[in-house]
Amino acid sequence: MKFTYNWLREFVDTPLTAEALAERLPMIGFEVESCQSLLPDLKAIVVGKVLVCENIPASDHLKRCEVNIGSTTLNVVCGAPNVAVDQLVAVAPSGTRLPNGLTIEARKIFGVQSQGMICSEMELGLSDEHEGILVLNGQARVGQHFVDTLEQDWLFDIAVTPNRPDALGIIGIAREVGLITGAPLQLPKIKLRETGAPIEQLITIQIKDAEGCPRYAARIVKNIAVKPSPKWMRQRLNAVGVRAISNIVDVTNYVMMETGQPQHAFDYDLLEKDKIIVQRARAGEKFQTLDGQEHELLAEDVMICDGHRNVALAGVMGGLNSEVSDATKNILIECAHFNPLAVRRTAKRLGMTSEAGRRFERGTDPNGIPFAVNRAAQLMQDTAGGEIARGIAEVYPAPIKPAKITLRPKRVTHVLGGKVPSGRMEKILTGLECKVSKKSAASWQVAAPTFRPDLTREIDLIEEIARIYGYDKFSEKLHSQVFVGGERNREEEALEKLRRAMTGLGFDEAITIDLISPKLAGLFLPEGGAVLPLINPLNEELSVLRPAVAATLLHSLAYNLNRKNRDVWLYETGAAFWKEPGKEICEEQRLAAIAVGAAENPNWLGKTRGYALPDLRGVLEVLERVLLLPKLVFKPLTTHAYLEHGWEIFIGANRLGFAGKLRAEILKEYDVETDVFLFELKLQEVIASIDWQRTFQSIPKYPPVERDLAIIVDHDVPAEKIYAVIESASDHLLERLELFDLYTGKPIPAGKKSMAFALTFRADDRTLRDEEVELRQKNILDALGRECGAVLRT
Repeated sequence: MKFTYNWLREFVDTPLTAEALAERLPMIGFEVESCQSLLPDLKAIVVGKVLVCENIPASDHLKRCEVNIGSTTLNVVCGAPNVAVDQLVAVAPSGTRLPNGLTIEARKIFGVQSQGMICSEMELGLSDEHEGILVLNGQARVGQHFVDTLEQDWLFDIAVTPNRPDALGIIGIAREVGLITGAPLQLPKIKLRETGAPIEQLITIQIKDAEGCPRYAARIVKNIAVKPSPKWMRQRLNAVGVRAISNIVDVTNYVMMETGQPQHAFDYDLLEKDKIIVQRARAGEKFQTLDGQEHELLAEDVMICDGHRNVALAGVMGGLNSEVSDATKNILIECAHFNPLAVRRTAKRLGMTSEAGRRFERGTDPNGIPFAVNRAAQLMQDTAGGEIARGIAEVYPAPIKPAKITLRPKRVTHVLGGKVPSGRMEKILTGLECKVSKKSAASWQVAAPTFRPDLTREIDLIEEIARIYGYDKFSEKLHSQVFVGGERNREEEALEKLRRAMTGLGFDEAITIDLISPKLAGLFLPEGGAVLPLINPLNEELSVLRPAVAATLLHSLAYNLNRKNRDVWLYETGAAFWKEPGKEICEEQRLAAIAVGAAENPNWLGKTRGYALPDLRGVLEVLERVLLLPKLVFKPLTTHAYLEHGWEIFIGANRLGFAGKLRAEILKEYDVETDVFLFELKLQEVIASIDWQRTFQSIPKYPPVERDLAIIVDHDVPAEKIYAVIESASDHLLERLELFDLYTGKPIPAGKKSMAFALTFRADDRTLRDEEVELRQKNILDALGRECGAVLRT
């Protein structure tokens, strides 16, 4: 919300300076994002008096002026048509740098030396006026710093929380400032000159959709003249970021900034049958808005219609067919209260945002409409002339009444931990325009104003009292200590163990938003599944829920790779969503991890190796041991939506998830050009499979015997099969089996791969002899030859 300091002071004569106000506003809940002077740097500009003004013979419009600036008299060449002798003007001597970046230099023009510039408002950065120079009034003094002749003003930009629609108008901010300074709120006095016909003879209003529009009011002003707004109005609107258009449109915007109530001006003569009808649209019909865009409507859209057609999208934008133009003579001013949800739904779907829509979406004051529409009619008559029709035409079928709340003063003291004087509480509430009825000292009845829809409960009033009274006035006291004990549940403990394990393995935890584009979501859908869209998405890129955690985790990977972080290991726990036939929403908690780059730190030669599928399997096997899971079974993938190859992972007959290498066409959608390895597990299945029984295993008494085994097998023989054969052939003496090398290329024959395993043997009751180990190693090699076609690599 933007406003200027001087505009604010029209409603509350605050003793606070702009700087002091900027410090106080955050204390009552309004963060000040910026507070800056509206005056540009004009320190070098001085007030001068034109002593001589004569035409330059060689030019058809330039004049030679002698200008007294107090300390000296300058010779200045000026081309403004309105320059004249005895004028007080703003002068930029040579060497001055103007706000637009231009530096004034002494130079000859048509043979005449010019030692400066007599400035226009545009050159001074004060407005867009550039037709002539700025002529000052008689209160300015020759030689005076020009900036001292100007009224200083500051532009505030404050953050307004969604529950405070009243603060989207300057009057709402003024009310708050008055509460903290004691200055009274001063609303503008409205005196209408109603000289036209009774409004009932000119317009009929009908509300067919009271849910979408609880209240609709209108005034009519006839015989107006559309022209530019007065300078003071244009300057204020421009200062707060609202583009000045014409006096009619500018008045509606000006009153909106004052009151927070948007209004719309129709060309009354373009409304057919002298009717306004508020109703829902017909699905599929088309409507062209003021911006020239044609929109297809839904049955949920609230429309403003005349007696024949649609003329405005309620709370969103007016129609081109009833637009105010330079030829407009008669105006209908619309001032209404629309359903915030209906306005937001339509505006979001059509991608139409505006200052008016922002206010309607948060909720306007239904009972502030008469003041706002009368204020607009008054300003319209002041700036455009015309005759105001007598009365307001309106329909208000179910008046919205103030919320009634019971407030207990003792409860205020109990909640805040300190006493607020009864008189101060009442003054704060009445300053907020609440009506207070003291039924007894112990219980007050408070009616909250309708411009404060956030005040519905006793605790809301207590918060308001504390906010205005000042949180700093309450001492810090420890009233009670609450200790929350008890054991964590198994799921929390399992998640903590899982996170510790993933972090210990070198992975960083990521937390990503679970929204994604329909195109990317389609790449990760399970067979027979469909995407789950949002009803009111922020945009197309975030319009559906992710069907796999990996789908959004890949965004984080791409972000890191684009910033030259080449070794990325990330994991996330979160939900995946999709639809299936006969089931509207499917939701599943998942553990997903992705890895790319180096698999280990560089050795002393600076060399390392890239991440590969066995590394991913190693991560899963560590999780198996740390979480005390039953043995994981890895079955080769036959087909998968987004994995090129890898495994399905089972615990017994239960499918736990999958792991593998992502397809290149998937990575292309994320602009990733390197191999990416991924696993995604059903988190609840993992947690349910954890063995929570703590067991003791004695430290081995006898030493292990370690052997390495390198074999050559066909490239398509899965590692899972080789693992199973080795474990089966080595009986119970094999304590550990680890793949530590996988190699293809010379001198390994084409179509073959070399695999090197580290085998650890140990017996519980004796020290193993070499011949026992060699026998089992021979049995392993024979079994690998029979079942896998493997040969010993020599």
